[in-house]
Amino acid sequence: MYFSIYIVGFILTLTFLKLFGKKIGIDYDSFDNAYDDWDNNAQAYLFFSLFWVVVAPMFLIFVFFKLLYKFTQWFLKYPNV
Repeated sequence: MYFSIYIVGFILTLTFLKLFGKKIGIDYDSFDNAYDDWDNNAQAYLFFSLFWVVVAPMFLIFVFFKLLYKFTQWFLKYPNV
């Protein structure tokens, strides 16, 4: 059961990165990264897809704080009543 969930997660993560990876800033094909070990997107996407069990919760935490920050910016635009 766990193996089938892992395979589905691998395919979903790889598909997500293929569709939205460059939009969210994961692009190792366009420039030379002196500080990263990835030679191209294929290596990076494979790693992220294999370790989606660890990467996905960290990504969700990052998205949560980013949304919280956006909400705070939106909320502070209104004057005090």
